[in-house]
Amino acid sequence: YTYVKNSADHMYVKIPASWHSIDQKDLDNAIGLDPAEDASSRGLWLQGYDAADTPSALHLFGSSAPEPAVLVSVQQVPQASRGGLSLDGLRDFFFPVSPTARQNNQNPQLTGFGLLADDVLTPGDGVRGVHTVFRYRLGGGPPQMMDQTGYLNDDASKVYLLLVRCSTTCYKDRHGEIENVVSSFTTDSPNTRL
Repeated sequence: YTYVKNSADHMYVKIPASWHSIDQKDLDNAIGLDPAEDASSRGLWLQGYDAADTPSALHLFGSSAPEPAVLVSVQQVPQASRGGLSLDGLRDFFFPVSPTARQNNQNPQLTGFGLLADDVLTPGDGVRGVHTVFRYRLGGGPPQMMDQTGYLNDDASKVYLLLVRCSTTCYKDRHGEIENVVSSFTTDSPNTRL
């Protein structure tokens, strides 16, 4: 395994060693981050990994991911925004998942939604979160499975996110491998496992 960590924010996840790191500049460009700004000044730390032989940020954000692709991030939440964060906000961080967000979705590129799992998580020490597994078609591509875990720390100053996605066939065939990644998403705060 490759142990991916953000020691400053106490976040860890283990990724199969055969999965490759996605180039940080490609990842930043895919989500529209300013390349002149470093992670500490923008309050966002993120890493991407891809099981494909040629890793690509498009496997996280494009229409199809034939192999598992992973995005893991820690985001600082501004003081003024902390009171407005909710579990639905975590569900909807990347894609509209909650009923309200799906109803308000104006993106015709997202079709074929299906919710497979939605579990509220309370690991302790004030940490709360949600684990959702859902399906979408993106831009007319084949159905894609999203396995997403999001957490807020006790004072809502940090959002921890893990998103694993791939095609529905890939998700079925590699479910055990994906589950190992998802279940390893951890913080080392006392008595807390994400």
